[in-house]
Amino acid sequence: MKLSTKLFPFAFFAILGCSDEQLKTDLEKTKAELEKTKQELTNCSTELADVLNTPDQRILTAKKLFADGNFSGARKEYEEIQSKYPDTDYFKTASKELAGLDKAIEKRKIEAEKQRAEEERKKALGFKVLKPSTTVKFGDLSLRFEKVWTGKRWSFDDHGREYSLRDATRGNKHVLVRLSISSESKNPELPPILAYQYFDGKLLLLGTLRYEFRRWKDYGSYLGNYADYGNDFAHSKTIPFNLGFETSEDNLKSGRVYVVMKKTNCFKRENKDFGRPEVQYKMGDCGAKSSLEVEDFEKDYVLIKTL
Repeated sequence: MKLSTKLFPFAFFAILGCSDEQLKTDLEKTKAELEKTKQELTNCSTELADVLNTPDQRILTAKKLFADGNFSGARKEYEEIQSKYPDTDYFKTASKELAGLDKAIEKRKIEAEKQRAEEERKKALGFKVLKPSTTVKFGDLSLRFEKVWTGKRWSFDDHGREYSLRDATRGNKHVLVRLSISSESKNPELPPILAYQYFDGKLLLLGTLRYEFRRWKDYGSYLGNYADYGNDFAHSKTIPFNLGFETSEDNLKSGRVYVVMKKTNCFKRENKDFGRPEVQYKMGDCGAKSSLEVEDFEKDYVLIKTL
């Protein structure tokens, strides 16, 4: 059947009209479903709030706040429990927890006061609070300081009938350390031993002591003709060293000299290009601070001796 060309426009608009009505119906239905969903979400939020607001849950919340160090938040929770649930076991529990909270707050105040007093004591005494150490354990290393002193002559590389000497120049002296190092590692890097001078409430860096081997098995091993396993951590757990650093006598007279170890590894075993013995411990980047305060000794530095 053919549609009349005259009637076609009216039929087209009729179809459009039906589509608009359907769209309106669908839109209204979607709006209704959205409102229903919103209401359900609101109800769920209310139910969740009610669950979280039960006295049992609030006690758990208060305990977590207490564990996290939020004492004021915990106190608020317990006090509201007391207010809302008088004459109940919840009230008793909240009261007991509040008593414990008060004790914890008092304990924290006492500890803070002790800490403040200790800091004031350290500040007043300065470096006098530091205690020298003759044995230091650091990583895989154990260092035993046998003697620390000053002198004109530094001896090392003893190989029987002979040994090496280094005499300080006029007006100078050596800061000297006799040290034995034990290592769990077969090729450890060694820590720096440093000389500082006290001046105006701080320690100012004078220099870093140099490592030298204390002795060799004999002259042949000293020359490198054959190995001396006594000076090789790959074969011996403990090696003795003599360390030295030259400075002016004026430095030694003008202020106390502090011999200090820094907890870092920066002296590495290397072969020499020239000279004897063939091996040495050569200094790398030790990162020693140019000046030290008392607080530096709480972590990175150790006092060995005051000269």
